[in-house]
Amino acid sequence: MKNGPKFTTSSVANFISDLALLRLACLVALSTLSLGTSAQTIQFEYDLKITADPAKRVAYLKESGEAPSPYEQVFNLVKGSMQVATIVDKVDIRKDQYHINSVGTLGAVLSTALSDQKLVRDSVGSVGKDGMLTNTYQEKRGNTDLLIAKVEKSLVNFYKVSSRNPPVGSAPYTGRLLDMVSVGYQFLGRELSPKSIVLPVTDGRSVKNYTLVRGEPWEFPFDGGKVKAIRYYKTTSKDDTATFEVWFSEKEHAPLRSVIGLNAQYGATIQSDLKKMPKF
Repeated sequence: MKNGPKFTTSSVANFISDLALLRLACLVALSTLSLGTSAQTIQFEYDLKITADPAKRVAYLKESGEAPSPYEQVFNLVKGSMQVATIVDKVDIRKDQYHINSVGTLGAVLSTALSDQKLVRDSVGSVGKDGMLTNTYQEKRGNTDLLIAKVEKSLVNFYKVSSRNPPVGSAPYTGRLLDMVSVGYQFLGRELSPKSIVLPVTDGRSVKNYTLVRGEPWEFPFDGGKVKAIRYYKTTSKDDTATFEVWFSEKEHAPLRSVIGLNAQYGATIQSDLKKMPKF
């Protein structure tokens, strides 16, 4: 994905992060949540599955002239379609602030092969009438450096390892800044947008704008039954060919499933499924 986060030696952990990119895709709207004065912690647990065709990646590398990345070993471990990880998001909301902690843990096979690497993300910010606003976002993929994005004087400054170090870069932004974690929960206590929306999102390295379009309603199979759901999908371009779809329950506005397609460059599809609807 040309304009998305770059893959590194943390292999599958990066795919988990793309899910999150994809969960920008995820527009998780939980309008039934009350934003009271006391903290409320809700836990969301997702199964992450990857479907891969290594031959497509080989063909792309040959055509583009790019060198393979260290994470290519993942495709040798994934045969066809395989559940590779579990993601647990803990969302803590108070009257005017929030804290979200997200941990992606590899399944048994890949955990052994990739030395039990994890994707750990953390988002802290404020909550206003328009929803969440990121102040600090941190992300650590496996054995790579901790990445930090911090809002300072109307800019987002980017750090490695510690915000006490000099920033390695910065970026301006307009509107409400979100991140790879908060973007999924930005509509807590609010209605889903009835039309296309542009989302400014930081991944700890940069700030990018993403557009999601509201699609058609579905009768969606979930937890042994069917629920009414609304589909959203991401627009694509010549420079960003990754596809993304997400289904939200019509009642709770919770994400039931999200699917990101990285077929053009990686020959892979990443699917995230909510295991069970949490209690509010």
